Amino acid sequence: MSKYQYRPPCRELSGYVQYYWMLDLEDVCPSCEPHRLTPQGFMEIVFYYRDSYKLILSDGEESHPRATLYGQRTEFIDILPTGRVGLMSVVFTPVGVRDILHLPLNELINRYVSLEEVLGREGKDMEEQMMNLASFDERVDGLETFLLGRLQRRNEFENNRMRMVMTRLLQCRGMFNVEQLAGYACLSKKQFERVFSTYVGLMPKQYLRVIRFLYAVEFRNRMPEVDLATLAFHTGYYDAAHLANEIKALTGHTSSTLFQLMCFSEDADSIEWFLGV
Repeated sequence: MSKYQYRPPCRELSGYVQYYWMLDLEDVCPSCEPHRLTPQGFMEIVFYYRDSYKLILSDGEESHPRATLYGQRTEFIDILPTGRVGLMSVVFTPVGVRDILHLPLNELINRYVSLEEVLGREGKDMEEQMMNLASFDERVDGLETFLLGRLQRRNEFENNRMRMVMTRLLQCRGMFNVEQLAGYACLSKKQFERVFSTYVGLMPKQYLRVIRFLYAVEFRNRMPEVDLATLAFHTGYYDAAHLANEIKALTGHTSSTLFQLMCFSEDADSIEWFLGV
């Protein structure tokens, strides 16, 4: 039996954190299946506080960090729980993460790194604290103290500019091109690409691709009866083949397999929380 819990951030972190979530599986799984992490449009820190996880690679497996910072993704990875599942995550807003982590976000694309590797002793202390706390609320309170201590508001003008761009981008379901977004931001295309990648971690074209995919998944979850051609038409793809190819490239699944998996996955809830639908 699984138990999911969600909580929004405190007011001071509302522009930086989207939400926190925790998953506990009550039963030990002796032969767990790998879980596929697909592009989600955000960065997050995940604490695996029960049995360890492994990363599934083409040439074998390797141990996964107990406290992992996931960068923006344009491709998928597979992780494998080795027993009883327990994890806690903080999901950052697409723009706000920079003022908390103080890292070059574009160097974290498609990477997962231990919190200790990027934050040193501070990251290791946070990992140990998450391992020792018992309840969801205790973990959230500990995380918020940690995040507030790291929060440094730097360029509020550019922060607000990028937040406005992100709001517009999400409202239009990614059906913009880079030139339109640059114009909305009152920047040249080259300036916009530089600022966007600094604050979000992906180039605008890469991010638009991810957002269109997420809206396609969300649309299909709401209307499971629609066929692929209709779904493509409503979510900004040229045709069904274009959408099917994008799903395969971003998730490694066929469209039919992905939609079947999403019906039974917490990822569907995660997408809805992120898109605000």
